[in-house]
Amino acid sequence: MLDKIKKIGLFIVLYLLFLFSSLFYLIPLELLNIDYDTLSITNQTLLSLFSSLVMIIILIIIYRKDLKKDLKDFKDHYKEYLDLGLKCWIMGLVIMCACNLLIGLLTPVKEANNEVLVQEMLKTTPLLSFISATFFAPFIEEMLFRKSLGDIYENNYIKIFMCALVFGALHVIFSMTSAWDLLYILPYGALGGAFAYILTKKNNILIPITFHMLHNGIITIISIIGYLLMVFK
Repeated sequence: MLDKIKKIGLFIVLYLLFLFSSLFYLIPLELLNIDYDTLSITNQTLLSLFSSLVMIIILIIIYRKDLKKDLKDFKDHYKEYLDLGLKCWIMGLVIMCACNLLIGLLTPVKEANNEVLVQEMLKTTPLLSFISATFFAPFIEEMLFRKSLGDIYENNYIKIFMCALVFGALHVIFSMTSAWDLLYILPYGALGGAFAYILTKKNNILIPITFHMLHNGIITIISIIGYLLMVFK
C-alpha cells in the first residue's frame, strides 16, 4: 500500500512538472536578462525545446535504473520487441484512423484542435517542431503517461484503460473549443492504449517510446511535405 502511495505521489509531482514545464524557459531568460516578448518565433521555440529537455533530464534521473535495465533488455530482444511494437502500433493506428473518420463524418468537428495547433507550429518552425514532436514529446509522454502512470496499476486492464484515457484527454482538453472535441479522446486514446498494451506484455518502456517516435516522425514528415507542396504549388 505504501509503495502504491509513493507511485501515485511521484506521478502527481511529475504531472505537475509537466503542466508547468514551459516555465523552465524562465531560467535562461533570467540568467541572460532577456525579454521573452522581444524574441523571434524561432528563439521562442528553442526555449520551448529547452523546457522539454529539462523535463527529459528530470525523468531520466528519476528512472535511470529502469531505463538502463530496459535498454539492455531491448538490445537482447530487439527483434521480438520490434515485431510486437509494430503489430500494436498498426492496431492502434487503424483504430485511431477509424475513429477520426467517423468523428469527421458524423460530427461538426472535422479535425482535432491539437492537430491544428501542431500544423501551425510546423509552418513557422518546421525543423525545431520536428525535433520536438518526433523525439522530445514521445519520450516525455511515454515516461509520464505509460511508465509513471502505468506503474500505479497492477491490473493490466485498468492500466491499459487509464493510460489510454489520460493520454487521450491530454491531447484534447487543453486545446478544446467545444464539447464535440472530447470525442477525439477516442482516437488518441486508441494509440495510447496500444502502447500501454505493449507494457503489459513486455514491461519495457523503450518499445512504446520507439514506436511513438516513429509514429510522430512519419506524421510530422508527411505534414511538412504537404505544407511545402502547397507553398511551392
